Amino acid sequence: GGPTRSCMQPLVPGSLVATVLAAVVAAPVLADRKPSRSTPTDPAVVMDHYLGNTWNWSEGGSYWGSGGDFQAIWKGRSYGEGKWYVTTQGTLCYDAVWTGPNDDGEVGSEEFNLCWRHVTDRDGQVWQKHHEENDWYRLNPEKVSAGNVIAGEFKRIKSGLAR
Repeated sequence: GGPTRSCMQPLVPGSLVATVLAAVVAAPVLADRKPSRSTPTDPAVVMDHYLGNTWNWSEGGSYWGSGGDFQAIWKGRSYGEGKWYVTTQGTLCYDAVWTGPNDDGEVGSEEFNLCWRHVTDRDGQVWQKHHEENDWYRLNPEKVSAGNVIAGEFKRIKSGLAR
């Protein structure tokens, strides 16, 4: 299903999920249709790509830690925290609560469940697509950094919003 939302006010202008989605799917290559003759990517391949790594977004990023721990930051003012998993069909998902200021500067939280399908084409190229979008993108290893490179900023944002 789609994102689950609490009764809190939206966190940022428009929708946080739309903003984060735009950042995540933005890629240096153009979007495409689903590759022909593709099959779901082996879950172990998807797990290896993300586990212990940071997925760098245009204005933030997400860390996919061991034990399913998920952390993310956006625009230096919002953070997400929860759990992540990979399905048997190679779909990467997270369930997280995002916390940040809304348009009036009041801090609120929203729960989101977001997923990205992964398929492998006949040439071995892995493709991904957000579950609510139609466009497919080549999985770009250059957007992933080893380790938790957002840890410091995540801690700063979280402690700043907790005041």
